[in-house]
Amino acid sequence: MVTKAVIPVAGLGTRLRPITCACPKALLPLVDSAGRARSVFHHVLTEAAAAGAAEAAVVISPGQRELIERYLAGVPAGDPLPLPAHIRYLVQPEPAGFGDAVLRAAGFVGENDFLVLLGDHVHLAEPGRGACAAQVAEAFAAHTAEAMVGMQPVAAAELPRVGVGRGEPLRGNVYRCTAIVEKPTEAQARAELVTPGLPEGTYLAHCGIYAFSPRIFACLSELRSRVEAGGELQLTDAQQMLLAERPEGCYLVRIAGSAHDTGTPEGYAATFAAVRAGQGRAPGD
Repeated sequence: MVTKAVIPVAGLGTRLRPITCACPKALLPLVDSAGRARSVFHHVLTEAAAAGAAEAAVVISPGQRELIERYLAGVPAGDPLPLPAHIRYLVQPEPAGFGDAVLRAAGFVGENDFLVLLGDHVHLAEPGRGACAAQVAEAFAAHTAEAMVGMQPVAAAELPRVGVGRGEPLRGNVYRCTAIVEKPTEAQARAELVTPGLPEGTYLAHCGIYAFSPRIFACLSELRSRVEAGGELQLTDAQQMLLAERPEGCYLVRIAGSAHDTGTPEGYAATFAAVRAGQGRAPGD
């Protein structure tokens, strides 16, 4: 099982301004059905811990560390949402892409397999199922994998906001990945990204949980050398390179649960409502 997780939270939260001018979006509150208030970041850390990650590298922007440490210092002993035992902070000086944030953790990860969790996504597992990140980690461990990406089905209307994968069904909810496209058009999705077994007009989209071998860093490093000054390094581009190099090692797994994106006002409001209503089970609950 993986024991390390990388969690980028350095995004500026521009779509949630002005509140994110005073509070990082990772620290926005969510209130559960028992009336307990915890931050989005707390839920993400707990998801990592539930998947076996004893160590987490949190990729932050300048100025975030004090606020995050102050929050974590206030978590009471015995809180039912456990955290990784060790948390390390890595600074991304300026926005340079999701891939850049992950690449900054290469020294932390070393030669280990690891998880990547989006810092603004909250996951709620179906009742009776393990944490969504644990589902991805377990599927990764069960295959000779370079990558295992958590997916959830989305309708065509969601395509402009998500990365989409095409998969060949294997056993259970695991697929061999055959294509990855970031924010495809509906026409492109119909032509290139139909996964057998899904209803018409439904596609597999990234849900914010990834498990990788350290080989992904070689792809990110090579792509970094090609990015022009001021450009962004994207993780999807590195996934496409890895897929081209190691097609037999790239997989997708459909999570038994739901992913909730808190990065927009509408998404945050919907996530708050889902957590408050107890729609699914957060790790530790």
